[in-house]
Amino acid sequence: MPWAIVIRLLARLAASLFFWRIATSRRRAFAGGQAVPGATPKARLDAQAAVMAVRTSILLTWRALLTATFLASTVVLLVAGVTIVILSPRWLGALLLTGAVATSAATWFEGRVLVVALRMRSRRRRDERLRKTATS
Repeated sequence: MPWAIVIRLLARLAASLFFWRIATSRRRAFAGGQAVPGATPKARLDAQAAVMAVRTSILLTWRALLTATFLASTVVLLVAGVTIVILSPRWLGALLLTGAVATSAATWFEGRVLVVALRMRSRRRRDERLRKTATS
C-alpha cells in the first residue's frame, strides 16, 4: 500500500477523533440533565476559540511535519552525496551535496517558523490565563 494513502487515512482518523473529542467535551459534566457528583458544570463551548485551537494545532503539526521531512531529506542527500563523491562520479556527488545544503536551509527556516509559532501559542495561552485571573 502506498505510504501517501496510509498517511492520509491516519490524518483523517486523527482529525475525526480530535473533532469528536471537542464536540463531546461538554457532555461529561452532565448526565441526563442531572449533575454528576464531583463534576463542575462547564460553560458553553466557545466556537471561535475551538476553531482557533484547531487551526493552531493544524498549523503546528504541519510545520513540524515539514521540518521533519526536510531534515530527513537533508540526511539522505548528505549521505548519498558523500558516498557518491567517494565512490564514483564526483559531479553527481557535488549535485547531491548542493541539494543537501538547500534542504538544510529549508529545514532551518521551517524550524525557526515552528519555534516562533510555538512561542506565539504559549504567549497567547499565558495572556488568556492572565485575562481570566484578572477578571475573576
